[in-house]
Amino acid sequence: MLFATHQSPIHMSLPSEVDVAIIGAGAAGLGAARALENSGFSTIVLEARDRVGGRAHTIMAAPDITFDLGCGWLHSADRNSFVKIAERLNFEIDRTRPPWREQSLDAGFPSKERADFIEALDGFYDRAEEAAKSGHDSAASSYLEPGNRWNPMIDAISTYVNGCELDRVSILDMDAYEDTEINWRVRRGYGALMTAYAAPIPLALNCNVTLVDHSGKRVRVETSQGTLTAGKVIVTVPTNLIADESIRFHPALPGKVAAARGLPLGLADKVMLALDQPDALPKDGNLRGATMRTAMGGFHLRPFGQPCRPALHRRLFRRTLCAGAGRRRRRRAGSARHRRDRGPAWQ
Repeated sequence: MLFATHQSPIHMSLPSEVDVAIIGAGAAGLGAARALENSGFSTIVLEARDRVGGRAHTIMAAPDITFDLGCGWLHSADRNSFVKIAERLNFEIDRTRPPWREQSLDAGFPSKERADFIEALDGFYDRAEEAAKSGHDSAASSYLEPGNRWNPMIDAISTYVNGCELDRVSILDMDAYEDTEINWRVRRGYGALMTAYAAPIPLALNCNVTLVDHSGKRVRVETSQGTLTAGKVIVTVPTNLIADESIRFHPALPGKVAAARGLPLGLADKVMLALDQPDALPKDGNLRGATMRTAMGGFHLRPFGQPCRPALHRRLFRRTLCAGAGRRRRRRAGSARHRRDRGPAWQ
């Protein structure tokens, strides 16, 4: 059940022609559609799923628990355009500092060890940042201190932040990422915000695009609901769909496909655990699992004071935790999601 209090997006049957067709109803596709809404051009957003939002998807996990199955943080919130969008749509913004560097109750990870870990983590990022100044790319794992006891946990942080281990992360990509270290949340859910943002947009859901034929004066788009033509087409789907050629292009676009294959998606799992005795744990606390291995989990305790404990896990840990309990969430692997606050970028 999608949790939203605003009007639903405009669902429409597939027109025979439009000025601009936008493929994908994630943040990029919705943003493109909203940017064109007063342009005088006719538009439609074509979305293969039965909902909008892409990685942003909010459910009510229980009557008193709002859960973002995908992204849930407004990173670089002081620059993030969705902050003003949320405020304009009357969505409450929670500006509480994330607890990512904390360890509630000192359970299994006492303060002295945390200080040692943070020192090792900062040292790793400093070395990688300095190496990137050369302009020569290499794997971020090269800048782990040999033999450091915290290397497995630093690698675990990368699996949350980048969706892969450090041996698959580019130091140049890391260095290119800009982060203001300001991270806020949407109280009613990021997915709910996306749904509200999409309300005025003409949409065709359950509309899987299979071919974009740009050989003529107008672009012909073949979909599971039929064919339409457009003056222009904006493609906003994830890179893996382009790399796998789930959408075919005619004439072929080998350069675009090759570029997409150079930006693979990582994988992590987000799990919500309900709490029978929530008052035993602090509001907006944080716990980390086994700190001496990469296959570990991170736990956000009682977000917004809710009786639950979301967990973000590396994929190998998921297999031992609970097969099928989590929801797979994909993001580009090796992206430069490092930050001095070192929180999970895809939360």
